[in-house]
Parts: sequence; C-alpha cells; structure tokens
Amino acid sequence: MTTSDYRQILLDADEFFRRVASEQPDQLSCGQGCSLCCHGLFEIGSGDVPIIAAGLEQLHPMRRRKIIRRSLEIMRAYDHPNLRECSTDSKEAFFERTKSVGCPNLDDAGACMMYENRPLVCRTFGLPLRDGSEYIGDICELNFNSAGDDARMSAAWDLKNEDILGQEDEFTIPEAIVLIARSRGWIPG
Repeated sequence: MTTSDYRQILLDADEFFRRVASEQPDQLSCGQGCSLCCHGLFEIGSGDVPIIAAGLEQLHPMRRRKIIRRSLEIMRAYDHPNLRECSTDSKEAFFERTKSVGCPNLDDAGACMMYENRPLVCRTFGLPLRDGSEYIGDICELNFNSAGDDARMSAAWDLKNEDILGQEDEFTIPEAIVLIARSRGWIPG
C-alpha cells in the first residue's frame, strides 16, 4: 500500500466520522476539549509512520522539539518495549502501565498539535467497531450510551478498512515519533 492509498483511507475515515456525527449527533460526545481517547498508549500501524513524519515536518521547530522530548520521556519512564519483538504478556503489561499516559501530541489545552496528521485509530476512536457484519462493541464510554442496535451498527467503523497490523508493523505514537526524529537528525547526539 502506498502512502497516497493510506491517505485515502484516512480521508475515508474522516468522512465516515463526519457522517456519523451528522446523523447521530446526540450519540457522540467527541469534540474540541475532549481528549479522553488521547490517554493510554496503543498500537498504530506502519502506514501511520509517514503520516506522523509529515506532521512533525510541518510543525514549528519549538513545538516539534516539545513533542520529541515528551516522546523520549514516555519511552524512558515506562520502559517502552520493542512491540515487534516482545511477547504478548509483555505487551499487555506495557499497555496496562501506560493506560493513563497522555499522547505526546497533546498541547496544554488538550488539543492535538498534529490533528491533520493523526493516525487512523485516532480518527475513528469513539465510534463503535465491527468486523464486516459482526458487531464488536463500543470503545468510548461517553458515546452511544442510548443508541439502539441498528444505530450502533450503522455508526460502527468496519475494521476491514484498517491497516492490518502484523507484529512487524506495530508501533506506539511516542515510539514512531522517536524513530522519525532519530532518522531526521532531530535528536542530538
């Protein structure tokens, strides 16, 4: 898959989210100021790495340094494993101990500093999930609390649209940022 193909998936996810928000506004609490989904580290796919790189490129150097510094701090403080090589138990333990860690891209007001270049999972978080015709469930505790089954299913993001994660493709946002920063020479020494 090319970066332009992946960008189309991101645009499709944004459009799907907008459609759900338009059709079921009373079921979505998502909006500026809510950053509940921006806490807790999680896996992103390799397709998100060039998107994040483009976002970092576009930032003011001071803002970029702040994000890189936060990412390095998170990786050191939480003993970040290599997700592509660690056991399932190690990975689960890591995600458990980082479940309240804020994304390094959040500014002091809780807004994403790279919103236009955020990963796919960030674009669909808050929506219910399905795999084809199989409903998986609700992700955000704030959304779809009073929705019926049909409303939930019509709002469910289909995981077939996701960048399929193999173990060789798993990163976290802080890990991707540090990888990008090292490859671009933004981390001294």
